[in-house]
Amino acid sequence: MERSQSRQPMNFDEQFWTDLGMKYEAAFGHDTGLHNVIQTYLGKLPTSALIFDCGSGTGKPVAKAIAESGRHVHGIDMSPGMVSLSRKAVPSGVFEVANMLDYAPTIRYDGAVASLSIFELSRQEITMMAHKWFQWLKSGGLLLINTFGAEDCPQVKGENYDADGECASKIEWKFMSETVLITLFTKAGWKVLLDKAGFEIVHTEEDLFTPPAASNCDPEPRYYIIAKKL
Repeated sequence: MERSQSRQPMNFDEQFWTDLGMKYEAAFGHDTGLHNVIQTYLGKLPTSALIFDCGSGTGKPVAKAIAESGRHVHGIDMSPGMVSLSRKAVPSGVFEVANMLDYAPTIRYDGAVASLSIFELSRQEITMMAHKWFQWLKSGGLLLINTFGAEDCPQVKGENYDADGECASKIEWKFMSETVLITLFTKAGWKVLLDKAGFEIVHTEEDLFTPPAASNCDPEPRYYIIAKKL
C-alpha cells in the first residue's frame, strides 16, 4: 500500500509493520467474524493438517487459532518485528521472515491462509499469488482468503476498475490513521481468478468489521473465501 497521491507516499515495507506491531494486534486481534470463519475452515481440514499462514502478522488470531486446534502452522511475514510477535504468541508454530512474492517452500501444505495480507499488491501480483498458493497446496488442499469485495467499498463508487470490471486499483482507504491505496477484486473477479488458478470456491461469508475508534481505520466489509485445490 501507499498513501494517496495528495500526500507523501508511505513506505509500506517491513519497517512500517515492525513499528506498527502491537497497535495492529489491538485493532485487529479480536475480530469475531474472522474467528468464526477460521473455525469453519479448520473444521474442513484433518486434525493433523499443516497450514501455511501467508502474512502471519502478530500471529493473532489466525496462527494462534490453528495451533490451539492441534494443527500445525508455518507462517511468513516480511517484518522481523511481526515474526518475533508471532513466535511469542504461538510457540509451537514455525515463523520466518520472507516476502510472499519471492517465497518458494520445499514442501506441500494441507491448507493456506491469506488474511488481510495482500491489499498492497498489484492485480498482477495477486494473480501470481493465486498460482503460488495452488503450487504450495496438496491436491484437495484448502485456501482461506480474508479480503474485501470491491463492490462493497463505498470508496470505489464505480471508479478505478479495470476494463473487465473484475478488479479496482488505487482505492483510497483509511488504515491506522493513514490514507493508503489498495487493490481489490470484486466477488465475481475472485471467482474468475481462482477458477483460472485451479481452485473451486466451496464456501463464502460476508461480515462488516468495525475496528476500534482509536485505530482510526475505515469499517471493513469483509469477504471470506474458502477454495479447494482441484
